[in-house]
Amino acid sequence: MSKLRGLALDASTGRLCIAAGVGENRSVAHLEPARDHTHRVYEHAQRLLVEQGIDFASLDFVAFGCGPGSFTGVRIAAAAAQAIAFAHDVPVCRVSSFVLLAAEAARIDESGAYGICVDARLGQAYVALYAAGHPPRALMPDMLANPLDFTVPGTGAFAAVGDGWEAFPRLAVRHEARITRMYPRLLPSAEDLLSIGAEDFRQGRCVAAADALPEYLGQAPARSAVPVR
Repeated sequence: MSKLRGLALDASTGRLCIAAGVGENRSVAHLEPARDHTHRVYEHAQRLLVEQGIDFASLDFVAFGCGPGSFTGVRIAAAAAQAIAFAHDVPVCRVSSFVLLAAEAARIDESGAYGICVDARLGQAYVALYAAGHPPRALMPDMLANPLDFTVPGTGAFAAVGDGWEAFPRLAVRHEARITRMYPRLLPSAEDLLSIGAEDFRQGRCVAAADALPEYLGQAPARSAVPVR
């Protein structure tokens, strides 16, 4: 197979992440704060594509962080991916922003499991549980939860990832016997998004432009979780 040409976009946090690549060659931009750069997302993307010697029309796929995360940021990334896909007939890879957080955590921590908690505002939290892998494997669905009564499934140890563990200290106290380390400042990486998007493309896990939608989480049933052992 020829080298894949991909573009990756994530704005689910306070940072805009963009990566363009041809095979293993990558051009990457992590731009903070996101609000100062999202209005120039196409300009930033085009600059990275030019560095790789390609353009929007020659892309094999475009991947975006579909959330959960910043409502505005996720919508901007989705809209940009949709526009590129519609204009150039490119398939889209929707990638959970929490898969990206777990991948970033796995790079620096070998705990094996990563309990993610991100402040969703209004007293709620986005939560998830992933096992290390390439890419990380979900042990429960990404979900919206009440941090006052949410418990990470199972009894196994995990690294705590995301700003929610600081925003909701009682949640951290309730899990202190299981938490190995805390990483409240980790952010998704454009490199991981590009790599995971490329694998999704190879496996046919893509959607058409019309289905490149953000992930707006509602309450998910805890019984669907797989315990950490």
